[in-house]
Amino acid sequence: MKIVLSTLPKEGSAVIWISANYFTPDYARYVPLGILSLASNVPEGHEVKILDPRSENWSIDRTVEEIEKEKPDILGLSTTTVQAYPMMKVLQRTSAPYKVVGGPHSTNYAETILRQGANAVFVGQLADLEFAEAVKTRPKGIVRCKTDINQIRFPDRKFIDVESYYSRGNLFESNRRMVMFSGVGCPHNCIYCDVQTKLVQRRTPKLVLDEMIYLRDMGAGSIHVYEDNFNTDERYLKDLCAEMDKRKFHSEWSGRGQARMSLETAKMLSDRGFKRIHVGIESLSDKTLRWFRKPQNYAQIRKFCQTMHDASIDVIGFFIVGAPTETEEDKRTMLSKIRDLGIKHSLVSILQPVPDTDYYRELLKNGTYEKDYWGEYIQNPTPNFMIPFPNGREKWQEDADFITQLIEEFKKETH
Repeated sequence: MKIVLSTLPKEGSAVIWISANYFTPDYARYVPLGILSLASNVPEGHEVKILDPRSENWSIDRTVEEIEKEKPDILGLSTTTVQAYPMMKVLQRTSAPYKVVGGPHSTNYAETILRQGANAVFVGQLADLEFAEAVKTRPKGIVRCKTDINQIRFPDRKFIDVESYYSRGNLFESNRRMVMFSGVGCPHNCIYCDVQTKLVQRRTPKLVLDEMIYLRDMGAGSIHVYEDNFNTDERYLKDLCAEMDKRKFHSEWSGRGQARMSLETAKMLSDRGFKRIHVGIESLSDKTLRWFRKPQNYAQIRKFCQTMHDASIDVIGFFIVGAPTETEEDKRTMLSKIRDLGIKHSLVSILQPVPDTDYYRELLKNGTYEKDYWGEYIQNPTPNFMIPFPNGREKWQEDADFITQLIEEFKKETH
């Protein structure tokens, strides 16, 4: 049986004006770990092909053409809500007898996706075991997924051209960086965030290290661990370090996490090759941090950054401008505070009401938006949909100009 698993093209997707092009260049490529994991857990005896129109910058026409060329028995698409339009078009224009959809968009909109052309929609954090069963049984409708992260094989990179995904031209270049997941889910409820998987699942330290060794032996000079809460369970990190010592593993690696970690744990990680942590700091104003519902204040952020400095770990800080609590003083002092904190690189975005966030729901509730724009788009996707600026075009432009000024300052400091 022939199975094609595909990301979706950027063409026609809803316009997300969160990040400046400087931080997300068109040539950036992102390893499709989700569908790679599905492919790696398909039963033996089937031919599986991975397509990545998002990274290849294919048009919708090219995507359909490439899928049809493969003549799959099963077509699987991974989608987010902003990709509802290209998803619908690919479903409508491809001829595979069995088409399925998974990914973040399926969580709240499974029935809609079925009406738009899918035979089955997979809902849940992880769908590997359920998809493997569906290859045999081809269920119709909504498939509820309960795959345990420790019951599946990690993504086998044999399905992709690994060389084309190594990090190039990034702000913080590393030696042949390759990404992986150590877990899924985030228990926090930040007002701007659309992460729907609140149950945290982590791979055992042994399984995490299995994949790290696999990536190192494949030629990766640096490994980046995706997981929003990677560093919050210090017992887990100690067990991982013990596993590294047991198996004599040492490589450059980095991870994502929260702005909290003890000096003991930070030094333990640093001694084992941990070079960089990516942290959603978002603001340096306590008032705005409270509005964002972030689990830390400015004093805690300062302590965290000092701890990372003492452990020789670089901090990559993510920030958001445009909160209603933000003042001109906050913006005026932002750059100097970032410098004082010793943050190595800063990625700054504009607050945007993306779907399925409390921020968007609040704008509907308080009358800023007179109708449910995202709801209408989801039910009847149109190409290049863009939600109106909640505070007007002029305010958005002010924030965009401010970010441009910050970028220019960042460039001066890195050249």
